[in-house]
Amino acid sequence: MELRLDRLLAELRDDPEPILAAIDADPMLIRRAAGDLVLANPSKALYTPTAQHQLYAKGIVYRRDPYRLVSLPLAKIYNAGEKDVGLGELAELAREPGVRLRFLRKLDGSLIQLFRDGGRAWFTTRGMIEGARWKFDDQGEDDAPEFDFLGTARRLTQERFPRLLDDPASLEGRTLVFELIHPQARKVTNYGARADLTLIAAFDRRRCCYPDYDRLRELAQALGLPVVDALSPEGATLADQVTALLASLAGTDEEGSVVCFEREGEVIYRVKIKSPEYLQLMRLLAFCTYERTLEVIDSNPDVETWEHLEAALQKEGSDRVPEEVLVFYRQHWERFRAYLADLDRLRTWAEATRDAIDARLGGRAGKGPGEYRRAFAAEAKNLTYSGLVFAALDGKLDVARLRKAVRDDREAREAIEALKLRT
Repeated sequence: MELRLDRLLAELRDDPEPILAAIDADPMLIRRAAGDLVLANPSKALYTPTAQHQLYAKGIVYRRDPYRLVSLPLAKIYNAGEKDVGLGELAELAREPGVRLRFLRKLDGSLIQLFRDGGRAWFTTRGMIEGARWKFDDQGEDDAPEFDFLGTARRLTQERFPRLLDDPASLEGRTLVFELIHPQARKVTNYGARADLTLIAAFDRRRCCYPDYDRLRELAQALGLPVVDALSPEGATLADQVTALLASLAGTDEEGSVVCFEREGEVIYRVKIKSPEYLQLMRLLAFCTYERTLEVIDSNPDVETWEHLEAALQKEGSDRVPEEVLVFYRQHWERFRAYLADLDRLRTWAEATRDAIDARLGGRAGKGPGEYRRAFAAEAKNLTYSGLVFAALDGKLDVARLRKAVRDDREAREAIEALKLRT
């Protein structure tokens, strides 16, 4: 596949219809529609692009009938070493006439695309666009369906950069690409309580290209936006600079750098250089899932607080659960606590419903056990979640029974909404 941006984007500019048609028909891509805008992104079944049109489909927005490009955040960026992207090939590219290298700090956040179309500003992630149908279990690039990426991005923009929403000229002919950092959408790097948007790229929709860093910085200054840092690793060769970059990142949880190859005011190639420490944390975080957290909790019946869970995790050893990973388990613990709180609301409802039925029946006095249960069943059988009410009647509505009946936090929220228990 062709990975050079100058060639890829020239093809998209000069002959977009076949590319967009291939994207629109590809069963390995997920498409979400908001009005006549369509956003395309890889499904989980597509680990890495296998066809050239998939390189564009990382949040591309287009129209059908006829096919027209509307916006493009970032084309696929590979890590050095992937897809035959070795330092030797990159060094050859760096030696081409007029090519300049830029090492930009790789922020460990979530991509946000902002463009203007049809008289309004649109926010997207790679996989979601405002106005598209969405379900609770839909997962974006960050596997965090409970976090509102688009709403948060719009709110931060309104608070800090209202010009982007109020002044049509600020987005005229261009797409702005941001990295969203937020404590509720943390990935690997720990940014603490930081919540912001940083400009990392722009797409010139008229020329179908990415302006170089100097032009990106000028644009950020004109619009009053924070812009990604440019790093300056020492070294006479690309290999020396990469070595210096990795040495500067040693001992940190920073992700690394995006190396941009620039020429004549445009980015012609991008490649990611990730630090070994970050990659190791990524591997460890592959085990740090909500499901894995539940396994630890269930195998340690005495876990009642975060401190208890933390101690159980530390028993597994620092090589498997280092200190940097504990913060992510803490997020899963908070999610589990919210689930338990919802279960407690359901138990309160079930017990109150049981007591109300008992009062209508006049209690158990003068009735045999079978007769009372039949009368109770006649009152309760048509209730939503009647199983919880019968469990309350039998005195068996403990946490284990609740978790068996309402298996996860999604079902708990649905039950609470159905019963109108939220205030």
